[in-house]
Amino acid sequence: MTEQAKIRRLQDTLTIAGGGVLAFGIWSLVKIGLFLANVDENLLRWLFGINGIALTVTVYVLLAVIVLIDMGVRVYVGLSARAEGYGKKKGSLYLIVALAAAVVNAFTLYLIAVSTSFVNSILVVVAAIAIEATSIAALVLVVVSALRLRHISKKLG
Repeated sequence: MTEQAKIRRLQDTLTIAGGGVLAFGIWSLVKIGLFLANVDENLLRWLFGINGIALTVTVYVLLAVIVLIDMGVRVYVGLSARAEGYGKKKGSLYLIVALAAAVVNAFTLYLIAVSTSFVNSILVVVAAIAIEATSIAALVLVVVSALRLRHISKKLG
């Protein structure tokens, strides 16, 4: 395969993976919805040590902040990856953010795996693990493709 063909393939991969990162932002919304539908309020009271309306407000505000941060990160990484895939020069900050997001998602994956005793349906856990693992794979693919693309482009001059 020629170097130009490798560059084009990596650009396509970067564009598609960037789109995948954007699409998994929707998963964040679904995940929060599943959490709210399946949450045990008594467990939350025990974990956070708060009662009544303060519990509800605290949980909703915390979840809203988390979702906004997650969506912002995914939009930034996804759009940056797509732009670089289309040939625009991008800095390395989005790759660092993508790696950090992958680490956070890996921690979330771990939490999902150990929280199986708190969930009524094992199918929900299996689906959450599969989707979270795929989300991590999309972030890692963005980083790997961008680094390979930069290496080949630098080599060609």
